[in-house]
Amino acid sequence: MVEFQVTLSAAQQGSEAAFARLWREFQPGLLRYLTAKTDGDAEDLAADIWLNVVRALPGFLGDEHGFRSWLFTTARNRLTDWYRGSDRRPEVSEPTCFLSIPTVRSVESEAAERSATDHAVALIATLPADQSEAVLLRVVAGLDVPHVADIMGRSPGAVRVLCHRGLRNLERRLEAAEPRHGSGRLLSRGDEPGPPPASVADALSGGLGA
Repeated sequence: MVEFQVTLSAAQQGSEAAFARLWREFQPGLLRYLTAKTDGDAEDLAADIWLNVVRALPGFLGDEHGFRSWLFTTARNRLTDWYRGSDRRPEVSEPTCFLSIPTVRSVESEAAERSATDHAVALIATLPADQSEAVLLRVVAGLDVPHVADIMGRSPGAVRVLCHRGLRNLERRLEAAEPRHGSGRLLSRGDEPGPPPASVADALSGGLGA
């Protein structure tokens, strides 16, 4: 948490290296979220969202959880405009800090993870809209229940129910797709639907944490 605050402070003062660290940390989860919510504009929308973040970053106050919540609230608001059709073409931008962000992984490992992640996101996207949103924000974005509740305008109890139902639906679909590898009991009535059950996470295999 202390490291995040140091990075955030440096980014707010204009450090491209610090902003790059924030981008590397939060971009994967943001891109997965947008991929499940759009039909091909995820990367353009992500760039547009980050541009908005860059502009507003000096005025941000909060910790790492607050930043994550702010980022995904910004993304959700941007998607609302996109869905309305009044702004289907994201603003074209090529901030220097985006272009200079180095990769720390091989092309092969990134390609393998992208394939697994695409499958996982596609599966989550088939859930009912409210369940999909709750699972994306809770599991993919890595937000806690209170922050998800605030973003969705639901009560924490409602978010827990949506996550619980969404994860159970994912479990059933995975078991139906791979009947020979049944995972047995994963959730029971009253279980807390925090991070996904291990077997679901393993089956989705995309590293769904943000």
